[in-house]
Amino acid sequence: MKYLLLFMVLWSWSSPTEEEIDSYAWTKHKLIAHAAGGIKGKDYTNSEEAFRNSYNNGYKLIEIDLSLTSDGHLVARHGWDETYGQEFKPKNKALSYNKFIKLPYYLHYTPLDFERIIKLMKKHPEIYVLLDGKGTSSKDTEKLYRQVGEKIKGVDEDILDRLIPQMYYQEDLKIIRSYGFKDLLYIVGRENHSPESIAAFCEKHDLRAVGLSKARVNESLVENLYKKGIVTYVYTINDLDEMYTFFEIDVHGFYTDYVIPEEIEELE
Repeated sequence: MKYLLLFMVLWSWSSPTEEEIDSYAWTKHKLIAHAAGGIKGKDYTNSEEAFRNSYNNGYKLIEIDLSLTSDGHLVARHGWDETYGQEFKPKNKALSYNKFIKLPYYLHYTPLDFERIIKLMKKHPEIYVLLDGKGTSSKDTEKLYRQVGEKIKGVDEDILDRLIPQMYYQEDLKIIRSYGFKDLLYIVGRENHSPESIAAFCEKHDLRAVGLSKARVNESLVENLYKKGIVTYVYTINDLDEMYTFFEIDVHGFYTDYVIPEEIEELE
């Protein structure tokens, strides 16, 4: 009996919890459909049709931009400074919810609100959605995630685990995690840090995925992160040859509008 008890204790020490097994499991996928993915030559729509098209093309990671309407509703939109095919005059001023939701992109593509995003995730339980909150400060993050927090009340744990917030400021971390989010993707570039300090921050706070613009890709930064088991995704790339050059310096994956997962498998 004492040997059985000893075995059980040792097993409990060495066996990872279910949370540890699942944490950052989504990073096994190399491609992120940027702004829900491009569709028929159109990008940045964040539309329902773009989401479905990305799903049909084999994506498991779909990024959705989040903005607030003028009356405080949470919708899938890349800010308000451009039309992206919706017929209105942009003045960097948000539309009301009713105006936004009734304006198709390029006359064909259906706008999404947060509730509809959750419904799509219920229908496709293998999909992870990366949330790109549009803002220019941690105050904007706080305002936006206050609405996110309201919308996720009562949402199944399975769906919450598949919502992956992106953060731009280190101050965002406490705000976002206060709403129960576990995995995050840290978009590096709006703060001045060295490769060593970024890697140390990520390691300290268990952030195992970082996003970099093409212009900010630095072999030293990628190497410092790679050594600590932190993966990097570079945005936004639509060329396979260009992706290959980044793979050579241990970049892990990419945001893309049009390269599909089946194509990237040929490079690995």
